[in-house]
Amino acid sequence: MVRLRMQRFGRRHRPFYRINAIEKRTARNGKVIENLGHYDPMHPDEAAQVVLKPEPIRAWLDKGAQPSETVRDLLATHDILNATEKAAWEADRLAMRERTTCKQAVKAIEAIIAEIGKVEGDADKAPMLNMAKKALTAAKATVSLGKTDEAAKAQAEAQKQLDAAKAAVPAPEPEPEAPAAEEAPAEDAPAAE
Repeated sequence: MVRLRMQRFGRRHRPFYRINAIEKRTARNGKVIENLGHYDPMHPDEAAQVVLKPEPIRAWLDKGAQPSETVRDLLATHDILNATEKAAWEADRLAMRERTTCKQAVKAIEAIIAEIGKVEGDADKAPMLNMAKKALTAAKATVSLGKTDEAAKAQAEAQKQLDAAKAAVPAPEPEPEAPAAEEAPAEDAPAAE
């Protein structure tokens, strides 16, 4: 199977990539079947950063070549993909954004669980901690499927448990004020002459 992928060239801190058609089993810098363009992210002119050969690329795609994720992004942004390929690319991007949102919800719930553990007081935090952990498990299950609404519900449940844990801690009792000692009026010291 042929892959459309990048080969890195250039020096340190100055990358330059060639976009090539390469056999899938070939190493990154292995034998190239055909050069299809280049990507120079350091070029000062944004229009000249990406140079693609649309006809050969389209020919390889029609033969069944599979682009890497990065090359696929470049091809989609430069309108080389056909309508069905572009629709699949947009669907993949949407799914990736939804998975990222779910991962952020999981991290937020983990932080909430840590905060519940830090809440001080005599109240029993175990039920609230268990409910927050169940919400974490539910949120982790949503990541692979990209169910953002379920992840948001799990995060809201964990936040509710944190609020309950904080509410269970009794407010500190104010210390009784000591009776104010009567202050004697300050005596004026005689001025030294």
